[in-house]
Amino acid sequence: MSSYNEISGQSLERIRALSDGVFAVAMTLLVLDVKLPAGVGDTDAQLWHAVADLAPKFTAYLLSFTMLGLFWLAQHTLLALPIRSDRPFTLTQLGFLFVVTLLPFSAAVLAEHPHTRVAIGLYWLNLLLMGLMLAVGRTYMVKAGHVPDEQLDDATAYLDRLVLAQTLYALSAALCFADPIYSIVALLLAQSVFLVSPPRLPRFITRR
Repeated sequence: MSSYNEISGQSLERIRALSDGVFAVAMTLLVLDVKLPAGVGDTDAQLWHAVADLAPKFTAYLLSFTMLGLFWLAQHTLLALPIRSDRPFTLTQLGFLFVVTLLPFSAAVLAEHPHTRVAIGLYWLNLLLMGLMLAVGRTYMVKAGHVPDEQLDDATAYLDRLVLAQTLYALSAALCFADPIYSIVALLLAQSVFLVSPPRLPRFITRR
């Protein structure tokens, strides 16, 4: 007779469905923080000034929306690699989604306090944990034999991409010791590079 742990968490489709829902909610929550304050005047000048004051929130929203979009794509790429799932792998993905739901909070802190190192550090920690959870899931499914031999090179390339992204995010966050605004600009530039022309990392950097 099979145990519960042997039969639970086997559906990759259910993970994908839950992931899509979580990311949709997280992306929606991001924009809810971008709103005009109460008591804005009715003149063009007053309204324009109020909208201009929202620049930090718009920046945090743009950065975080694209960040979530890329992490959503990264997880779906990960889920295309294994031929089956199991309970431990499913738990790694639940852990990943848990960290994803924290990004709207990190983004709100960044929007309200863009000139502080604490806000940058909190945001970077959120990105780091998302990357780590994806890396843990990728490493587990390879060691568990869930990835067919013909896709092992793809799994290695996937880890290469994670390492590169997290390295760029860490370097961007480190710029906060010079000026937190530099970190935000660097993160936006890193996102632009990944969106427009995804870079590659030499294969010798990581190993299966």
